[in-house]
Amino acid sequence: DPMTRPDHIELTTGVSESGVAQSRKMLSELAPYFADLAGVGEDQVVYETFGCPGEVEGPARLLYATTVLQPGQVSGEYFMTRGHFHVNPERGENMLTLRGEGALVLMNREGETWTEPMRPGSVHDIDGRHAHRVANTGDEPLVFYVTWLSDCGHDYGSILEEGFGKALKAGPNGPELAER
Repeated sequence: DPMTRPDHIELTTGVSESGVAQSRKMLSELAPYFADLAGVGEDQVVYETFGCPGEVEGPARLLYATTVLQPGQVSGEYFMTRGHFHVNPERGENMLTLRGEGALVLMNREGETWTEPMRPGSVHDIDGRHAHRVANTGDEPLVFYVTWLSDCGHDYGSILEEGFGKALKAGPNGPELAER
């Protein structure tokens, strides 16, 4: 059982020993998450996730993964992960930035949106009541390590249908939250 044997993660690349991504998201798949679809051109990998599967059967257990988020933009909006709420709001998530620069984008149920800067060594304790996604604001891959309990549940549908309150875009003085 791959869930019971030790794993090894290369900390600078975020790639696990197997080298096989649990998930790979292409720009074409993520187009609905961006505010301005006009900038979506040639398809490319936006991010890959390595580690545990997102949901497992049985009692709650601590799961982990690394995500490698590539640099890039769509009409000024930074490449980002889809983002999600937790079905069980009592279950949060912890994140450690290993490489690169970015922003953790958070949103409450009322649509209020804010960011926390990500750089190597930054640790984020994410409240299970807040939607969260990550944007790469740098010019190299952003690599981060995440832990969560298996019974948190991931609600990606709400974000797909309603979006985030604001978009993180490149501004004249760096990243800024902008109206969608």
